[in-house]
Amino acid sequence: MFSRETDTDRADWPLLQNGAVNLFWKQVLFEEARRALEGLDYDILAVDCRSGWPTFQDQISTTLKWREQFGYAPWNGNLDAFNDGLKDFPFGPSKQSALALKGFHVLVEEARDHADAVLDMLEYAARDHLLWSDTLIVLVQTDDPQYECAPIGGRRASWNGREWLASNRGL
Repeated sequence: MFSRETDTDRADWPLLQNGAVNLFWKQVLFEEARRALEGLDYDILAVDCRSGWPTFQDQISTTLKWREQFGYAPWNGNLDAFNDGLKDFPFGPSKQSALALKGFHVLVEEARDHADAVLDMLEYAARDHLLWSDTLIVLVQTDDPQYECAPIGGRRASWNGREWLASNRGL
């Protein structure tokens, strides 16, 4: 992971500095972060949230290898089960993964509390995986430049450094 001061220049440093869950409004910045993590040998697991909860549940089932973990699929939306599924997140040989959630605002519009809980569990899981030297970064693209979720993992999700200022999100 990080062992020298020069490691702070790596693309993953600012994405982990304030927590593992990072919000993006501009798709170009979301894709840029995704490509930068690929360049650092991160496995990118992409989930498109724009079709709503049922499709999200199917994609998460595939991503988390639900059938292999639990013997049934798809994930039925139960948050306790989701939390359990994150414990065996499918890290590859690099032990570095990024979960890229595109169009997250759709899930928020359909069930805000549920969406916030998903991010909360992802933040906790990322922190837990660090204990085993597995790195999980979550990239969350939303079309809502004012999106704020409830505190996650004991802290709020942070806008990425290039969109931290409201003016950079068109506000």
